[in-house]
Amino acid sequence: MDYLNWVLENENIVFNMITMFLIIVGWFAIFFLGLRQNKKLMKNKAQMKIYEELCELRKIVDERNIDLGVLLSPISLPFVKMKNIKYYPDFNSPYEVWNDYLRNLAKEVSLFINAYRKLWIHVEMWVGIMQELEEMKKIYFEEFLGNLTDELYKHHDYLSNLSIKEYNWEEWNWQDIKKNSKEVEEKFNLISHAYLDDFMVEVHNCLVYPILEYKKEPRKNFNKTMDKYKILTRKGIKEINKE
Repeated sequence: MDYLNWVLENENIVFNMITMFLIIVGWFAIFFLGLRQNKKLMKNKAQMKIYEELCELRKIVDERNIDLGVLLSPISLPFVKMKNIKYYPDFNSPYEVWNDYLRNLAKEVSLFINAYRKLWIHVEMWVGIMQELEEMKKIYFEEFLGNLTDELYKHHDYLSNLSIKEYNWEEWNWQDIKKNSKEVEEKFNLISHAYLDDFMVEVHNCLVYPILEYKKEPRKNFNKTMDKYKILTRKGIKEINKE
């Protein structure tokens, strides 16, 4: 009763104490809410910055893809130029034309691999905040890209050794050379273009989707001659039936 009487007699004091307590609690709530919100904003900003950085590196890769892809195409093999060497005063013989093609091919292969390595390094740097893509990253960069790199080196060696096996270039098996180039070109396009698109879609969905709530859909293949096509997913290759 004494406590109740004291409270009744000092109602204003008690009210002021409660009010002050609530104000202090409110301040702390606002403070910690602000810290939490600020942390979230910093995280979002960091994720967008990382995504922009990876996209810039991807643009460089795309540039290298285009330049190398042109040289890998069978239609870029310089046989026509070698046959009509008299119309190209910069070259003294068909072999100079061929060697110039090989030099350009080696250069573009090197630039392509360096561009991909830079992208790979930065993905490795930030994969900790994209842990859902750990398996996909290993499949793409360590398996597919590693195999593609070996294929490109082997293809260059194959073309370089043609003149060693048969010096007379007119005796080369042109159809076999074109077939080999076509196979490498198709594998190159699948890994360096299509599967890279698949990987970057998932990078977007890891980094950007939680912020902007815009989710990219898996790649679709509009090739009318194909009933099925393959995409790279977080768990590996998935075969898709065209609708």
